[in-house]
Amino acid sequence: MIEIFDKMKISVALCTYNGELFLKDQLESIFKQTRLPDEIIVCDDCSTDSMVEILNNFQKIFPVSFKIYVNEKNLGVSKNFEKAISLCSGDIIQDDVWMPEKIEKIIKVFTRNKDCSYVFSDAYIVNKDLHPLGYTMWNGISFDRLQRKKFIKGIQLEVVLKHNVVTGATMAFRSSLREVILPIPAIWIHDAWIALLGSMLGRGYFVERPLIYYRQHDYQLIGGKKLGVSDKVRKALSTDVTDYILEIKRYEVFNSRVLNLLGRNNNKVEDKILFLKERIKIYESSVFLSLIIITYELFSGRYLSMQMG
Repeated sequence: MIEIFDKMKISVALCTYNGELFLKDQLESIFKQTRLPDEIIVCDDCSTDSMVEILNNFQKIFPVSFKIYVNEKNLGVSKNFEKAISLCSGDIIQDDVWMPEKIEKIIKVFTRNKDCSYVFSDAYIVNKDLHPLGYTMWNGISFDRLQRKKFIKGIQLEVVLKHNVVTGATMAFRSSLREVILPIPAIWIHDAWIALLGSMLGRGYFVERPLIYYRQHDYQLIGGKKLGVSDKVRKALSTDVTDYILEIKRYEVFNSRVLNLLGRNNNKVEDKILFLKERIKIYESSVFLSLIIITYELFSGRYLSMQMG
């Protein structure tokens, strides 16, 4: 399934929507790469601000192929990303403000590891003005040393099933993976979907250092906010049974794709579904009992290792 490139062609799949305040920094960070991409594919999801105008201005000065597609109607995050990667002709890399050596370091991982289907990295968490907030993405999502060790040892499917540790903005994947990840189900966030399939059908690798600045601002749909124990407890208690039903549906859809690709379901995915169904029973039985169990699991680490998404 995995293609090996003697000279890798790098495509940047850039999805834009009403982000005029941050687009210039992002494009300039791509322009300043120590190894420039071979093409940039932009899909704008019907922005109402000056995004397209900014893109058109940058298109004139970029030294590589720079194509802009404006959607006729709003597609949403995952479907817009799906469109962007379908238009790319090389390996795929996606967005935010990049460290100058991002592409160069990612290429090295692909060329050194023939079984590599995707690569991701840590990220500096910054405010809207790119000032550091004192922690990284992996701190915020609890991708700790133990989980990283499991990931390196090849137990990565177990890790990404427990919770998504791959941030789409830091990810790159081989174009050969595109044929199995598309179409991306609307019920899934694209980075989690790609990481799961990439870990099951190939192998993911990570660069153990931040390669992007990841902004925390009011306009993003998914962020990297660091949660304390009290925040995690509140989040757990605010989870509704319908959240678990939706999560079960996600993994049933995933198992259906795996069945089509491999002719069989995955036992680990089925275990995840069973866990979520048991969680529903607990929540429906007693609020007080739920509080006791969740608090115990938060402090024992089990809940953090089996949380949704």
